[in-house]
Amino acid sequence: MYLQLTKARYWLLGLITPILFTACHVVLIGAYDQNVDQSIQQISTEVSTLLVKLEKNVDDNQPAENKYEKFRDTYINLYGEVENLKIRTMALPKYSKITEMVVLLNKNIHDLEALHKTGFTDKRLIETTKTLIETSLQAMLTAQNALKRESV
Repeated sequence: MYLQLTKARYWLLGLITPILFTACHVVLIGAYDQNVDQSIQQISTEVSTLLVKLEKNVDDNQPAENKYEKFRDTYINLYGEVENLKIRTMALPKYSKITEMVVLLNKNIHDLEALHKTGFTDKRLIETTKTLIETSLQAMLTAQNALKRESV
């Protein structure tokens, strides 16, 4: 009789354990934050507009319009927005991965600015930089969209 009860306990334990593990929800990243999402979208819009202007000026054969001095204020605004986003993500629990993405985006924008100071006359250089920055922004937006779906 004791052997049957012991087998029954192990059988019950074997049945309940997988149910408990599948019912658990492990969260490796923080909850969705609408302000972070909106900030990323705003930065994405401004960076895209900047890059489109640069490409258009090259297409229209107007290299003087691509001088860094004409875009300096745009870069300053972008740095302010990225810094604000970094502060926001650092303040949120479990947002370290998003913060890392923001730091990488900031580096990409600094690289864009450094290239811009040397002069943009070749559209291929702009396209390469555009691809790097768009990949960074896309990863951040994908993460936010995944968090948004989880919060619904």
